Formats: sequence, structure tokens, C-alpha cells
Amino acid sequence: MKKLIMITAFFSASVANAQLPSYTLANVAAHATATDCWMVLNTTKVYNFTPFVSIHPGGSAMVPYCGKDGASGFASVPHTSNAVALEATYLIGTLVTAPLAISVTITPTNANTNVGGTVQFKPTVANSTAGVAWTVAPTTLGSISASGLFTALAVGGGTVTASSLQDTTKSASASVTVSTTPPPSPHMIGVTVNPSAASVNVGSKVQFKATFTNSTSGVTWSTTGSIGTIDKSGVFAAGLIAGTGTVTATSVDDPTKKSSAQVAITTISCAEDKTPPPHHDD
Repeated sequence: MKKLIMITAFFSASVANAQLPSYTLANVAAHATATDCWMVLNTTKVYNFTPFVSIHPGGSAMVPYCGKDGASGFASVPHTSNAVALEATYLIGTLVTAPLAISVTITPTNANTNVGGTVQFKPTVANSTAGVAWTVAPTTLGSISASGLFTALAVGGGTVTASSLQDTTKSASASVTVSTTPPPSPHMIGVTVNPSAASVNVGSKVQFKATFTNSTSGVTWSTTGSIGTIDKSGVFAAGLIAGTGTVTATSVDDPTKKSSAQVAITTISCAEDKTPPPHHDD
């Protein structure tokens, strides 16, 4: 009889090993009662001991291990080789490690921009290297690139969402508010130069003056055309060669704001000697 049991167990194990499904600890934990008892033994083997619980020689001793890894309980009591062989009768599958849950976060979680403006969003995906897919709702609010760069197209509010490519049920969203483009600042810096044009003899000097608005930092002076030099107070010293060029005053606060004056360098002309020749009387 014992020999028959061992042969039956071996045959059952051979068939089971060829078709073993996979289970996780969560699957096993769902069968944790005396009338529905699954158990993990031998590290990676899953057994359905439900029909054996009621005939177990140790009574209800194995029930606390239903739905769990029963290795410690099994090892705490001596078992015969026949008892060990019977395990194969109840083998139903192989224990596998459940994949780590994928999660998605996005930064920033709130953003404000103007029409035509951009916001760079960055996704972080845990337990996946497959990346994300981006969407904007409503679609009229703006567009978003594969790298997460959002470009605002219309005034309004909405969301930008990054969804895991590996598990599309996992996603994260950010709120986006798009406003109108702000009007130009009424306090723009202005610069003018006086005189706006000058004709200067070689080697001579002339005083230029800069007038600026909405700024108290003054200007820097410069020249072009190799016509001479200008100091920080606007005094221009003409060179010794005739030519043309410009004198420019540039705002210190905003270098994009500047004004120029045209300058012509001329040589000193000498009047012709028109004294009549001496008169001789006959």
C-alpha cells in the first residue's frame, strides 16, 4: 500500500510539474482557511491542502499556515518519507514574485503661462523603463512634445497628463492655467542723443548729450567708423582723418535700448590768397 501511494504521488508530481501554473503570495493568501487552504512549501511550490486538512494526523495544527509559507511549521514536526512524498499529490503550482507596482509622478504639479509660452514638465516613472505618453486636456489648450515641453495655444485651464507606456492605468496629471499675453510695459526705457548729427573738423571736439527715460543708470558711449573717441561724459574728440561714422549712447539698464548720431569729420579748408599783384606805373 505504501509503495502504491509513493508511485501515485510520483506520477501526480510528474504530470503537475509539466503543467504548473504560477501563483504569487497574494494568490496564496486568498486561501487561508481550514476549508480553503493553500500553502507554500519547499521555497517555490504552492500546494492546495484543503482535502488534507480534515485527515491531517496533527489535527488542526496546519491551519495557522493556510494562506502562508508553511516551511517553519512543517520543519518543526518530524515527518516520515511517506508524508513528504504525499506533498506531490497536492502540488498545484509554482510561486513567483509579483512585479513591483508601477507609479508615475510629474513636476511641476501646477503651472501658469501665457499664450505662446512654454512649460517644461518632467515625469518620474517607478519600476518601469518604458517611458510615458503625454496628453493635454482640452486639446485646444496647447500641445506637448515627447520630451514634455508644453506650448500654450489658447486661454483657459486644463491638465497635462503623463501615462506609463508599460501600464496605461498608471498616470499623473498637472494643472495648467493659460492667460493672455501681457501688454508691453508702459515703462520702457528710451534713449535719445543730441545733437542727432554733427560735422566736426579734424582734431576738434564736440559735446554730445544723452537723454533717457525710465532709467537712472545712464548710458555708455561708443563710436563706429574710426572717426575718433568719446569719453564717458559724451565729449567726442575727432580723429585726424576725414570720414563718417556714428556716436552711440546705450542704456546701462537695457542694452537693447540705444540711440545714435551721424558724425562727419572734415578737413580745415584754407582760403585762397587773392591779393592782386603790385601795380607799376609807366
